[in-house]
Amino acid sequence: MFTLFFIIGTCILLGYLIAISLGFLRQLGINFIPDLALRMIFYTRKTHFNNHVLWNKLWLRFGVLAIVLIFCGLVISFILNPITPRGYHSSVWFYTTILLTGVYGYWIHTGKPLFRWQAEPEPLPDDQPRFSFMTVDGVLELYNIFRGIFICGGPGTGKSKSLIEPIIQQSAAANFTGILYDRKFPTLAEEVAGAYGSSSVTTFYVNFTDLTRSHRINPVSPRLITNASYAREAAMTTFSNLDYKSSLKRDIWLQTAEALLTGSLWFLRNNYPQFCTLPHASSLIIETQPKALLELLSTDEEVRGSVAAITSSQDSEKTLASIFTTVQSYLAVLNTPEIFWVMSGDEVPFDLNNPEKPSFLVVGNDADLPTTYSPLISLIIATATKRMNKPGRLPSIIILDEAPTLFIPNFHELPATARSSKVATVYAVQDISQMEGQLGPQQSEMLLGNLSNQFYGRSTNPKTLQRVTTLFGKQDVEYLSYSSGQSSSSGSSSSSQNASTSIQQRDRLPMQTIRDLQTGQFAGFIAEGSTNEFVTQFMAQPSKAVPIKPFTTVSDEEKRANFRQIKEDVRQLVRDNTKPSKPDSPTEPPKPDQPDGPQRPDSPQPSDDWEHYG
Repeated sequence: MFTLFFIIGTCILLGYLIAISLGFLRQLGINFIPDLALRMIFYTRKTHFNNHVLWNKLWLRFGVLAIVLIFCGLVISFILNPITPRGYHSSVWFYTTILLTGVYGYWIHTGKPLFRWQAEPEPLPDDQPRFSFMTVDGVLELYNIFRGIFICGGPGTGKSKSLIEPIIQQSAAANFTGILYDRKFPTLAEEVAGAYGSSSVTTFYVNFTDLTRSHRINPVSPRLITNASYAREAAMTTFSNLDYKSSLKRDIWLQTAEALLTGSLWFLRNNYPQFCTLPHASSLIIETQPKALLELLSTDEEVRGSVAAITSSQDSEKTLASIFTTVQSYLAVLNTPEIFWVMSGDEVPFDLNNPEKPSFLVVGNDADLPTTYSPLISLIIATATKRMNKPGRLPSIIILDEAPTLFIPNFHELPATARSSKVATVYAVQDISQMEGQLGPQQSEMLLGNLSNQFYGRSTNPKTLQRVTTLFGKQDVEYLSYSSGQSSSSGSSSSSQNASTSIQQRDRLPMQTIRDLQTGQFAGFIAEGSTNEFVTQFMAQPSKAVPIKPFTTVSDEEKRANFRQIKEDVRQLVRDNTKPSKPDSPTEPPKPDQPDGPQRPDSPQPSDDWEHYG
């Protein structure tokens, strides 16, 4: 019995020494060995949160592991005893224990621990694959990606390598359709090209800088804007991105601009469907005189109501000029040959999750000109998401990296409504404050509430730090304090010592911990997965990116010719609908009175041309 207690005490002391050694190695910056040792005793961040429980004490777990390994080594050495030379029994036991420790550590490192028990998960539908991420604590699984993913992390946190790229790769493996916004084209686009290279899903690429690697697209095609409400929302999306501050105030100038673009789109859709593109609509406004344009739009009864408020201001030339100057200055940003080329074709289907033609669309921005192309990209994504959010379609995914650089109307409602249509939403931001600046606090909270799987990387913003700390909540921590006292009476003195315990609430995840997270480290919550919460190091997976080869040719002359042709289409349209002006007819002079009876032969007769004068 004494020997047993001696072994247990020795192992507990060994646990203390191992814990101290691991802390020393971390101070030296050697993190691999401590991480492996912690995984061997299944010591996770969640365990650390509850370290007031005796079993969660680090030294106790290492002590128990030492007892188990020593015991297993003794058993194996006893089995080998008959073939062991005399005097080598202790050596065999020692080296056997070391070998067992190495084998066990290898199984843990490869994600195959020997003694880990996992509950059998509930069976999932065939069209609801699990998404998994490799971490130093094992595999982190998401059982239901359709509940949405929110990723928050500033530059250098590793959100692309650790999270977004694995999501792209697994989406391709599951043959997900969808759309991706690549703010730094072609960084993520090349990942899509590699991941979907052998997939049955057709990939499309749209960008405005390298036209040899861009398909042409028309988000206001007549088959897409089937009623005036769609045209109105397209106009609102365009102008909200051109002037976001004004869109928040909804001032009269922005509303007028939206009404004019709505009317132009709907007029072209009804009367000239072959010209129903954003370049034609914007050129119609820019190239046409205000009064002539209003007269043209008013010839369509459905459009007349949209521009009625503008038409009523025709009597005030100053007001009308101000309206058109504002609208034309907005649209002048889009008046380039490159934009006209991309937005005047119709090569990309917007029914991306259609079972008959599954597709994946990548829309790329230019890091040097993000605000120039944001209106067009937002319009494309807004149109695509509406078409995707329909029941009975293929599973699909919407991935928005640096999402606050876009404004998509009512996007905060999409994750909740699209979930039942098997559409997953991945919304990535640098910081929550950036998100609130674009959407506003109320809509930001609504969007966060609809994205149930959340990942938070390093941040220095106090508001973001406080949010994550609050989400993790508090825990009761037991503190032990000692006090001593000394008293003397009648020439003698005595001393006393007292120990007291107190329980205080402390943050489970302090703000300092979030601020000090390293690249690839994230804290967060999983709605349906292998764990409910985590703070761990994600392991970057090998990239599948391949360069996107040019798949079309377009010369500068072709771009300019297309630009000129659109302008000429609009001018000819206006000429065809403008009545030629006529000179004002003078008032017809009265005819001279004719005397009764026959006239004298020498009386001058009225000329036959008199009645047709003028």
